[in-house]
Amino acid sequence: MRDLLIDKNKQELKQHGNVEFPFRIGYEDIWQYYNGKFACHWHKEVEFTYVYQGKMRYQVNDKIYELKKGQCLFINANTFHRGEHINKEECKYFAMTFNIHFLANEEELIYKKYVLPVIYSKNLSSFVCLPENKLEKKIIKQVKYIDKCYRKQNLFYELEIKEHLLKLWQILWEAFESEIEIDIDRNYYKQLIKIKQITQFIHKHYAEKITLQNIADNLHISISDCSHSFKKFMKESIFEYILHYRIQQSLYLLQDKELSILQISLKVGFSNTSYYSKLFKKYMKMTPKEYRKLLKN
Repeated sequence: MRDLLIDKNKQELKQHGNVEFPFRIGYEDIWQYYNGKFACHWHKEVEFTYVYQGKMRYQVNDKIYELKKGQCLFINANTFHRGEHINKEECKYFAMTFNIHFLANEEELIYKKYVLPVIYSKNLSSFVCLPENKLEKKIIKQVKYIDKCYRKQNLFYELEIKEHLLKLWQILWEAFESEIEIDIDRNYYKQLIKIKQITQFIHKHYAEKITLQNIADNLHISISDCSHSFKKFMKESIFEYILHYRIQQSLYLLQDKELSILQISLKVGFSNTSYYSKLFKKYMKMTPKEYRKLLKN
């Protein structure tokens, strides 16, 4: 069992390639993660996730998808996303991530004309490519071919990957040109920044008593704006998110045998053990003691 390594702002800390070659493909199984779900996070890289076995539920910003075998999900840079199992079914997939500057540098015409409008288009925070659609099938074909190059790593594979990434980007434009907004919607990204600030505050103060007023005052916005913006993007209330985050943080503490359940519940911000245990069972489908026993085994 494992979890994503994310910082207090929910940015994923795992390296997606390196400076020399900012590209990576990770091969995943949804049940590698605690309770068959991975936490909400974001990263600066663009991502294409291809499901090759089973299905899963995937959320990107305010959109929720049910991804099935043979489908590919485009996840734009700097977007919140998370995934989970559906009815305890298995799901295996690979996530292809790359820095947008791998396509072109900021000074280049290609970047200004073809990359930037996609990155800042609110209509293209994400989309699912279906194999029955002609152009979307071409996107899937390119993603699978790039995966093949990455796994084999023959001579010149880096050149092949970059060549087919550019081709992939061209097909993306052909398929979704009408959705791409040439005039960048900066309002949309102001909203995203606001959500990141809210989660940053929660991650810093989750062990304390947090109220909507605390968060709103910290961000210098109204309570209603704070609550509405968060619910719109995260599909859950701030209160629900806080409770879920506290449970997540308790998972790490439960690995420490020296800490009692009472001590752990207090450390993550619960005032009593019974409420903590009740919520833990709701989210994890088992009690904290049962979870500890599972870790031991």
